[in-house]
Amino acid sequence: MPVDPSNLQAGLIWRWRHFSLFSVSEWHEVLRLRTAVFVVEQECPYQEVDDKDPVAWHLELHHDGELIGTLRILPPGIAYQECSLGRVAVRADYRRLGLGRDVMSRALVFCDSRWPAVRLSAQLYLKPFYESLGFTAVGESYLEDDIPHIEMLRAR
Repeated sequence: MPVDPSNLQAGLIWRWRHFSLFSVSEWHEVLRLRTAVFVVEQECPYQEVDDKDPVAWHLELHHDGELIGTLRILPPGIAYQECSLGRVAVRADYRRLGLGRDVMSRALVFCDSRWPAVRLSAQLYLKPFYESLGFTAVGESYLEDDIPHIEMLRAR
């Protein structure tokens, strides 16, 4: 059943949490969404669970009690010299409603209040989206898990 965009904003709940604050069932929901998007939808078998989640801050977006969006932010020195964000996911039935941009905007406010720059590894087809948020491509495209990516940087 398609999502009714006219009633969407009123029912959204945003939440920031460090990994250490998740219950097992809450973390299971994050992994279920990320796996549905990155492994199943994109048909990309890769190690979705890694050692970076325990040091990350995670943004959750819920609607009507269900997790529909998430991303993680890594402090500087974990993935890159700068802070980084990744694992940006919005559930398929909630796409094309501007929620990806909303998730990213909230993440950038979080990062900008703490660090001078943000770096990410973007799927190449999303390069224009990230450029619209102030990111600039750094270097050439490369394959990551057989998907074209490009490193991008946003400095204040």
